[in-house]
Amino acid sequence: MNLIHFHGLNCYHDCMITLAGNFGLNYEYAFSHLWSESDFRYDPICSVFLTRKLPEMLEKMGMKLKQPCVSQKEKDSEWSNTINGKFVIIGMDAFLIPWNPLYQIQHGPHYFITKKTLSDQQLCFDPTYGFHNKKYPSKSLVSNSYALIPVKMKTSEKYPPGYKSAPFDQAKEVIKNHPKTLNNFRMQADIWVSENEETALLPAKFTDALLTGRYLYRHFLEKKYINSHALSLFQDKEYYRKWIAVKNGFYKAALDQRNNIAYSEAFSILESLLKQEMTLAEQILCK
Repeated sequence: MNLIHFHGLNCYHDCMITLAGNFGLNYEYAFSHLWSESDFRYDPICSVFLTRKLPEMLEKMGMKLKQPCVSQKEKDSEWSNTINGKFVIIGMDAFLIPWNPLYQIQHGPHYFITKKTLSDQQLCFDPTYGFHNKKYPSKSLVSNSYALIPVKMKTSEKYPPGYKSAPFDQAKEVIKNHPKTLNNFRMQADIWVSENEETALLPAKFTDALLTGRYLYRHFLEKKYINSHALSLFQDKEYYRKWIAVKNGFYKAALDQRNNIAYSEAFSILESLLKQEMTLAEQILCK
């Protein structure tokens, strides 16, 4: 198995993209709609915001992730019904994963891939750390996991719908949605920071999801649209420094007793970034 990990992918998406690549999918095209995305899914297990569009695009190409099984009954049933040779994404506390650097040191969520075998020892692949053919007992694998996600592959589509016009279509979506994204985020962030210490961290985590989408959209442009006008911005180091400043500003605001100055400065930089992207989108449409 060719393990895939690069900047912009977390351990969950590492597993997703590794499987897509090994199923023969042109997974870069699954990143083609991430520039304008802001309707993220909040994952309470890992306390992060995750893209909805990436798994949607992969499903259109033939690869479907089933609903995570989280109860012991669901996990037992799904595992027993999984055919030998099929793949499952496993979510497990890193403290319980022998090959993980945090093994028996620190708790934290982590995802890896298992290929079901007839043996009691299941084959495991960890794209994040580059480990092949690690073994884990079946019973412990199922009982120790906090999520078991079966992966189904149907007839493969080489390209997802709309891939040829992706940069142009994304430019239209950016101009249409960015003002709403900023306004909605500002209203929601005000609510989050006023609730409690845990929700006060959500603006930073939401920003991190926005930044991740841009890293992956850049990857798509670099692989499939090398001469794209959009690369002038998406390869600019200063552009990413500003995004990181926004994320860090929201973290500072949350951790420093909801620092109003840091909070306002973060939103000011975010607004300027979205305006910069809208200007680029207008230039793309003019071309």
